[in-house]
Amino acid sequence: MALLSRKVFFAGIFTISLLTILTHLGIGGNYKAHSSVSQLGFLPTSWTAKRSLYVPADEYPETEYIVGVPGFNYFRNLYFSNGTFLVLTTNPSSFPEQGADYIFSGLARLDDPSKKRPPAGEDRFAIMTPKEAMDRGLLQPAAIRKEGISMFFNDVKEGKWNSFLDHYFHFIGELFLGCWRLISVVGEHEFPARLIYRANATDWRDPARITTWFQQSVLPDVAIEDNPIFTDRTVSQMTFIYDRIVIADRWAAHRISDEVRFWNKATADLPSLKVPSTWMDPMRNRLKTLAMAELCDIQRKRAEAPVVVYINRQLTNRRLADEDADALLEQMVKLDKEGVIEFYNAQMENLPRVQQFCLALKADVMFGVHGNGLSHQLWMKPGSGVLEIMGKGFAKDYATLAEMMGHEYHAIHYNETYPPDKWRSPDVYTFEHGAEFHSPKIRIDAEWFATLVMDVARRRTYRA
Repeated sequence: MALLSRKVFFAGIFTISLLTILTHLGIGGNYKAHSSVSQLGFLPTSWTAKRSLYVPADEYPETEYIVGVPGFNYFRNLYFSNGTFLVLTTNPSSFPEQGADYIFSGLARLDDPSKKRPPAGEDRFAIMTPKEAMDRGLLQPAAIRKEGISMFFNDVKEGKWNSFLDHYFHFIGELFLGCWRLISVVGEHEFPARLIYRANATDWRDPARITTWFQQSVLPDVAIEDNPIFTDRTVSQMTFIYDRIVIADRWAAHRISDEVRFWNKATADLPSLKVPSTWMDPMRNRLKTLAMAELCDIQRKRAEAPVVVYINRQLTNRRLADEDADALLEQMVKLDKEGVIEFYNAQMENLPRVQQFCLALKADVMFGVHGNGLSHQLWMKPGSGVLEIMGKGFAKDYATLAEMMGHEYHAIHYNETYPPDKWRSPDVYTFEHGAEFHSPKIRIDAEWFATLVMDVARRRTYRA
């Protein structure tokens, strides 16, 4: 008995000592637990073994390529010095064979009417051995480590051509979402430490300021760094090592990918990166916490009635014909009164921000005319229904988004669904919009559409 007591006593002392050490290791945020320690299972995954912010040249780690598709690429230990991103590696074959062409763009030539961006030169992005970089004087004797995950967006205004970042969909539904997809595909769920823009503040802020709302509300602890900070680093005469960084470059995607060129969508290759259906849960849960803090009810009023949200664009230029819009609302209100659906007629421009996102969180089915409001499908439960009403023609923006989110998607032309086998035009590298695509008189057969909504909703009757 005494022997057992001594064993228990010493085991207790050992456990307390170990936990004291491990607790100390978790303080401060500049630590990383060795993988073998993390596997014990009782440590927070964010704990890290202590690493100095400053790295001497003789300890410079090589750059590693984690994962990517044309225009979206994820690196570990990427260097930045004098305005150039540097891949330092003795194994260049582990990186995309197209090099910078696959990853990073320069500026368009002023005499090129198409304004296509060429691959970056070595003044912007270069791949070389550590010895070559040192021999050429491209690195400082020590580097500053930038911990955590960074997202770098290489869109930039050129002359009269704005960066695409000043449109909420092109930021959240393309470049940001693409970066998050790469992070998720390797099983990471960590929020970025910083968002880095090469563009000036006026060039990446959308007119409605939804992008800035998202950053300040859903990512409140993420550093937002645009051109002045990028320039400060460029001229600092210091070398920086980005612990992990995703580079998003739409022009690289367009140069390399046949799918991107065909659809004219930088995100066309992203669905090929397979992720679990829960890949957006960290973002969605953060937004849900905010909405619930504002007393938003994200539950159905009637458990058996799926929530249907109509993104109403009747105050905009691209909209339904007035008589069709009235008939559509009449049909939806009827279904609501019959208890088939719980219906919301949402003119997003007239709703407070959190209420907009609250509706998306609770929606089982979302529909509307092609437009920015359909970006809200990002916050719906995986496997929801999305119905996009269009004039003659097709654009794949929100279909790609639905595919990435795992939603059921239907493109709608008046009184028929427009199936995927008709989306592709066999003889051109882009799908042409019809003359009515941006019309203020887009037609919809309200009775036929109500039947489709009812069908899509009923398949989601018993979802949690």
